[in-house]
Amino acid sequence: MSFEQTEFKDSMHIVKNLEMLPHDVQRHIQAAEGYLELGMFMDANEEFEKISPDLHHLPEILPVSLGIYCALKKWELMRVVAKKLTDHNPDEAQWSISLAYATRRAESIEAAKIILLEAVEQHPKEPMLHYNLACYECVMGEVEVGKARLRRALALEPKMRVMALEDEDLQAVWEELKE
Repeated sequence: MSFEQTEFKDSMHIVKNLEMLPHDVQRHIQAAEGYLELGMFMDANEEFEKISPDLHHLPEILPVSLGIYCALKKWELMRVVAKKLTDHNPDEAQWSISLAYATRRAESIEAAKIILLEAVEQHPKEPMLHYNLACYECVMGEVEVGKARLRRALALEPKMRVMALEDEDLQAVWEELKE
C-alpha cells in the first residue's frame, strides 16, 4: 500500500476531543470515519453532511472533512481544510503534509515543495516530511537532492524503505535502494 493510500487513514486518528462534542455529532463523525475506512467515500460524505454546517470549522471535525475531500479527490477543498488545521495546530506535522499533498494536486509540485520546506524547518525529525521532499525532488529531476532527503528519512524511519521501493515518485532511486 503506497503512502498516498495510507496517509489520510493515519490522519483520521488525530481527531481529538471528540467527547466534547454533542453525542449525535460524535455518532456522525464515527460513522463517517467508518465509511472512509471501508472505502465508501460518498457514504462518508453523506454522513458528514448530517453534521450542522455551523460545526464544520471546528478543529475536532476538520480531520474528517480532510479525509473525505482526499478520498473524493476534491483537492482545493482539501487544501482549504488542511490550511485551517495547519494554522490551528502547527505542531502537528501531518497537517503540513496534507496541505502539501493537496497543493501538489490543486496547484503544483513546486508550491507543495515550498510548504514542506517550511514544515521541515519546524519538524526536522519528522521522517515523512523528508520522504515527501525526496519524492518531489526526484519528480522534479533533482535526483541527488532527492537521494539525500530519502537517506535522511530512512535514517529517521528505516521501515520507509519498503514504501520507497513501491513509490513511483522515487523510481529514479529504486536501484540504489535495493542495495
